[in-house]
Amino acid sequence: MRGGERMRESVRVLGIDPGTAVTGWGVVEGRPGAFRHLGHGTVSPPLKLTLARKLAHIHGAVVEQCATWRPHALALEKSFVGRNVQSAFRLGEVRGVVMLAAAAAGVVVAEYSPAETKLAVTGSGRAEKTQVERAIARELALDGAIAADAADALALALCHLQTFRLRALLAATAPRRLPLGAR
Repeated sequence: MRGGERMRESVRVLGIDPGTAVTGWGVVEGRPGAFRHLGHGTVSPPLKLTLARKLAHIHGAVVEQCATWRPHALALEKSFVGRNVQSAFRLGEVRGVVMLAAAAAGVVVAEYSPAETKLAVTGSGRAEKTQVERAIARELALDGAIAADAADALALALCHLQTFRLRALLAATAPRRLPLGAR
């Protein structure tokens, strides 16, 4: 199958915004010029659970979403180190169980930084959260408020679809190299 042919079919992406307290998820299906919101939500393990149990809870939820939506890809936010290194370590642990769940389901994982996601969704890598939320609501024709973590997950799914579409277009229009000596 050539690059341009794949995008004629719908591609379903599960976006995951990882967190130990709240993990957001969102599912978007797309093909050239059309994106469709399928679902979104959050996973909040009970605060009293140990870290290991919270990770198991998140893993189980991602396994369930993969089984329910059967995505072609999972878009996951890349780790970043802010002021709190301990939080970055915890985020890495959550990302690990998300990747494990995706791998067990045979789903390809793509990772995007917050700036890459904002750029793909709003056109600016420095967009504010409210700009991202408005862009998602507009692109997916959503009414009403969406939890911030679910909105971030939908943004990740849209980012992957935009990136996937660009790669398919580039592959379809890339000049073909002739073998050496051929004219």
